[in-house]
Amino acid sequence: MGKIKPTNMKKLLLSAFVLFTAVISLSAQTVDEVINKYVQAIGGAEKWSKVQSLKVEGQIEVQGIAIPFTMQAVHMKGMRVDAEFQGSKIIDITTPTKGWAQNPLMGKTSLEEIPADELKTKLDELDVQDEFVNYKEKGSTVEYLGKEEDEGASYHKVKLTTKNGNEKTYYFDLNTFLIYKEETTVKQQGQEIKQSVKYLDYQTLENGIKMAFKSDMGMMMMVTKKVTINPTIDEAIFSGK
Repeated sequence: MGKIKPTNMKKLLLSAFVLFTAVISLSAQTVDEVINKYVQAIGGAEKWSKVQSLKVEGQIEVQGIAIPFTMQAVHMKGMRVDAEFQGSKIIDITTPTKGWAQNPLMGKTSLEEIPADELKTKLDELDVQDEFVNYKEKGSTVEYLGKEEDEGASYHKVKLTTKNGNEKTYYFDLNTFLIYKEETTVKQQGQEIKQSVKYLDYQTLENGIKMAFKSDMGMMMMVTKKVTINPTIDEAIFSGK
């Protein structure tokens, strides 16, 4: 077998580089197309960028029991969830620098500060404008993982890495481009827990944005009853007191 001439080697390397660049370019084009179509499907970036606060009222359904909850959030400043079960008040508060939790069912009878590693996994929840809206400006990166089947249907699979270092994998419907499922790993009680959520029952709100009104977490279902956009929220509720 003859030796490969230096000029031929250069041509092979150049061809490989061109092919690699083409694959990367195609992947970037594909992921941007998926995300752009998703953002349009949920109402568009312009409408979402006007959302500065949210109040969500609903219930968590588990084993035939309905637990009412209220979530209040001010964009990138604070989020608070209040729920009550059999007379026990459950509270979860997240801010950019600290977080607190109260859950008598888990032995926390008053608000306690959560560990830094647990707070890190919750910081992305402060973004009420949807993580994919202007994701580049928010410091996030995305990667297209191809198409994947789930329960007999095919989806675009995209990995999102936020500026906080949290990684999440999303499945986008090939036809509607709405998110069908989210997979992530969260910190709870000092343990890493893999979480899978399916988003169902998308509804269009009064300002034209679209949200999923049901979140199927396997053992429980979170059902949204009412969403108020840009309500006045006293930020003192995020103080952890």
